[in-house]
Amino acid sequence: MRFSRLVTYFRRLEETSSQNEMIAILAALFTEASTEEIDTICYFTLGRIAPAYQDVNLGMGGRTAGAAIALAADIDPETVEAEVREVGDYGDAAIRLVGRPARKFEEVFSFGDALSVEDVRRGLMAIARAGGPGSVETKKRILAAMVAGAAPEERRYLVRLVTGKMRLGVGEMTLLDGLASAYLGSKTARPPLEHAYDICTDIGLVAKTLRESGLSGVERISVSLYRPIRPMLAQRVPALSEIPKRIGSRVIAAEEKYDGERIQAHKDGSDVALFSRRLTDVTHQFPDIVEHVRRCVTAETAILDGEAVAFDVKSGTFHPFQKLMQRRRKYRVSEYAEQIPVTYKVFDLLYADGASYLRRSYPERHERLERIVVEEEHLALADRVIATNLEEITDFYLACIRRGLEGVVCKSCADDSYYRAGAREWQWIKWKRSYGTELADTLDLVVVGANAGKGKRAGTYGSLLCAAYNREEDVFQTVCGMGTGFTDEELAQLPGKLADARADRSPARVMVAEQAKPDFWFVPRYVLEVLGLEITESPVHTCGWDPETQRGLALRFPRFVRWRHEKSPEQATTVEEIAAMFREQRGEGR
Repeated sequence: MRFSRLVTYFRRLEETSSQNEMIAILAALFTEASTEEIDTICYFTLGRIAPAYQDVNLGMGGRTAGAAIALAADIDPETVEAEVREVGDYGDAAIRLVGRPARKFEEVFSFGDALSVEDVRRGLMAIARAGGPGSVETKKRILAAMVAGAAPEERRYLVRLVTGKMRLGVGEMTLLDGLASAYLGSKTARPPLEHAYDICTDIGLVAKTLRESGLSGVERISVSLYRPIRPMLAQRVPALSEIPKRIGSRVIAAEEKYDGERIQAHKDGSDVALFSRRLTDVTHQFPDIVEHVRRCVTAETAILDGEAVAFDVKSGTFHPFQKLMQRRRKYRVSEYAEQIPVTYKVFDLLYADGASYLRRSYPERHERLERIVVEEEHLALADRVIATNLEEITDFYLACIRRGLEGVVCKSCADDSYYRAGAREWQWIKWKRSYGTELADTLDLVVVGANAGKGKRAGTYGSLLCAAYNREEDVFQTVCGMGTGFTDEELAQLPGKLADARADRSPARVMVAEQAKPDFWFVPRYVLEVLGLEITESPVHTCGWDPETQRGLALRFPRFVRWRHEKSPEQATTVEEIAAMFREQRGEGR
């Protein structure tokens, strides 16, 4: 497929605000795509060049891309930057500044009369592989070669791919809806595709397998080393006493709940890779955990689920998440590993010695985990108790709180207590420290808009419009406007922090009522933790919108707690969770 043809679909996706029309456009695109290129098309549509878990980094920010545009147009970089300030986008600047014919760079990167999708993939991978002395110049010249040889509209999306700002509004679930519509007849056929994606997290693999081998091929996709599995998540309840009623198991395992970072460890002999909750490769950030897994896990191959926590072994003190986040860095990793040692607390086993453990019960998984893990100071199984009554769970919870932990995660020990990748079900229930008269738990919400600040907040944002995620429809529905909890410094930094998510209009996947329309729009990118008083019905917010009553759900008196950079927008609190919390408040149950 010519890249210019793909660009026509990109433009249509960017211009539509209809979810159903977006799915129809994607279905048409996938029907036209060949088996060889459909995976690349999926990655490009999501603004990537490879699966999210692969550590493929182009290493080109806006300024470097601007320098490449200047090289292609034979002008100085300052002219490009001035144009970007006017039009607001490097891709649009490339259209206006690069003429035809432009400079040629065949000695750096060559292709035929017109760019193909494969040419673009090849060029972007060459940029990603460029390293060592002179690599920045090499990256600029490769991009300049593609920009110079591209048609005007192609330049926009080439540059946006490189700078990570595609802004098509397509999410993973919408893309799966498009695949289901194209090859299975309807978006309602998405569930088996979604399951395959949950266990392989490579949407290109799912698409290529579906295109090549049909649904039966997709159903054969299985767990594999170095392809992270979407983590299973826990439900929440309004009272500790609700846990035995909800969990569906007489025997319950209550595990420590940590204020750390979810880490999935993959081991193959002496090779170890680590993946974050966002499924990105964080191996280089935790060399100490790599060594601990290599030394303490006796299975030849294994996939472990656990949590990295900042822990002082001498004092037995758990440090807060903010301290651990200092380990999230590119440079001086070894130095910070010494300053902030971490302990890897393992609580589940997903794969061992060639066999998937996803369809084995929690007791089976844990029994095998105990046999393959040799515990030491910095790698150990999560402490737990096996309980048959609420008193035992309560005692363990209180002991966890006294030790500075967040609370407990209670897990079903029933025969069907499988590991359900990507799911948030009642087989896992979390209970955290109470917040007095406020909600018993915080919400993780996505920033989708902002209103201009007034008075002492002039020049920054006065409040942020926040949304929950509707996984079924792959949209974000607003739940509150929030302006409290920020320090003066945090408020001043908001425009800069959110700049790369700014959008000219409401993104296609954001549902906002007319009364709540903000002064500024953002594509769903940033997640923050919010504490509030209660969930109420609202005619203003679209979370759980009821067309009959013309009301949604809103969080009253929201207050900022912290940014959740380790979470993707699709890992935010769901609309279903908020609706369940609202029903619990009213004593309706589920």
